[in-house]
Amino acid sequence: MQPTASDSAQSTVYVGRQPIFDRQRRGYAYQLLHRSTTENHAGAIDGDEATRTMIDRMVFQWGIEALLGPRPGFLHVTQSILRDGLHRLLPPNRIILELLDDVDLDDETRDLAREAKRLGFRVAVDDIVRTELPVSPDLLAMADIVKVDVSAISRDELEGTVRAVRALAPNAMMLAEKVEELIDFRTCVTHGFDLFSGYFFAKPEVLTRNRRPVSTTGAVALLAEVQQPDISLTRLQQLVTGDPTLAYRLLALVNSGMAGLSQRVESVSHALVLLGIDRVRQLATLLTMSTQGVTSGELMALACTRAHMAKALVEDPRMETSAHTVGLLSVIDSIFQAPMRELVDALPLAPIVADALRDGSGELGALLRSITAYERGDLGALERLRPRQLPVFIAAFTAATSWAERMRPQLVGV
Repeated sequence: MQPTASDSAQSTVYVGRQPIFDRQRRGYAYQLLHRSTTENHAGAIDGDEATRTMIDRMVFQWGIEALLGPRPGFLHVTQSILRDGLHRLLPPNRIILELLDDVDLDDETRDLAREAKRLGFRVAVDDIVRTELPVSPDLLAMADIVKVDVSAISRDELEGTVRAVRALAPNAMMLAEKVEELIDFRTCVTHGFDLFSGYFFAKPEVLTRNRRPVSTTGAVALLAEVQQPDISLTRLQQLVTGDPTLAYRLLALVNSGMAGLSQRVESVSHALVLLGIDRVRQLATLLTMSTQGVTSGELMALACTRAHMAKALVEDPRMETSAHTVGLLSVIDSIFQAPMRELVDALPLAPIVADALRDGSGELGALLRSITAYERGDLGALERLRPRQLPVFIAAFTAATSWAERMRPQLVGV
C-alpha cells in the first residue's frame, strides 16, 4: 500500500522560526512559532496544546542546539504550563518565557513567574498594542523584555506607549514587533527600541523533519508509575529500559541543556540519577502528551532481546550498563525512521556507546555485531567475532527472548 498524503503529514513535524534583530540588525534571538503545515500560520489550536507541542519538538524532535544555534528562543507560555512545570524541561539560559499582556496575574501565577526567574529564565510580556496599558504593573515590573506591536499603534501614539512602558519596566528591553518598512524601523530606533522583528527583516521560516514517535503504552505506564510517592530510581530504570523510544527521549532530554551537564552519560540509569525523579515526572507528562501511536511490537521485542543479550554477553562486568544501552538503542533508526548517525549525534552518549551504535566500532560495537550475526544465523561471522561461543549465545538468546516475550504486553499493549 502506498502512503497517503495524510500519512505523510502525520509523519512530519513543523516548527516556525522568526529571527529577532538588535539595533545593528544583528541576529539576537528566534521567535518560536507553532506550525502544523508548511504554510506560515498556526492553525486552530489551544494555547496550552501549542506550547506542549513546541516543547516536544524543541527537546525531542530537533534538539535545542539544532533549532536555535547559539541564540535564545522566545516561547509563549500560559499559566497552565507554568503550573505544570513543563518549562523546567528547557534550559533557562536558552529560553525566554513569553506571557501575553492580558494574562490574569493572580497570586499563583505571579509566584510561578517569579520562580521561573529564580531558575534563570527571562520573562517577556507580549502584545502591547495600546497607549493605555491594560497590563498588570506587577507583570511589567518583573519583565525582562516587553514586546510592542508597532503595527497596531499610530506613530503619534508610539512615543507615549514607549514612555508608559519605560515608567513601569525601566530595566526591560523593548522589542518592536511587526516592523514592516524601513521608516518603521527608523522610527522605532528613534524611540529607543532595543530589538526588532517583522517582515522588514525576515519572514518566519517553517522547518520540517520526520517525526520521532514514542510508544503510547510505555509513555502512559511511565506517567502512571512516576506519580507514586515512593517510586524508586530502580523502578524508573525498569520502565524506561523496557522501551527504546522512552530511552531515546530520556537521553535526548539530558542532552537538551536543561540538566546543565558537562559530562556524557553511559546508560539510562546514569541519566535517571542526573535528572532526578521530579524531572522524570515532567518528562513522562510531556511524553504522554506527544504520543503518536504504538510502535512496532517486533522492533520493541528485538530491542529488548538485544539489550538483555548484550548485558549477559559483555566480557567486562563494568560495561554491563553500557552494553545494555547499546542493545536497547540499536533499533532506533528503524523506529524513528532516521539515520543512526543523526540520532546518535543528538544523544549525550559516552564514546564507547556512540561508536558502537554509529559504526559498530570498539568492544561494544563488536559485541553488537556478534549478536546480529547470531540473529542472521551467520555462524562464520559469529565464530570470527566470538570463537567457540555459540553455546553461550544460544543460552543468552533463549533467556533474552523469553524475557522479551513476557514483556511484550507491557511494551505494545497487546
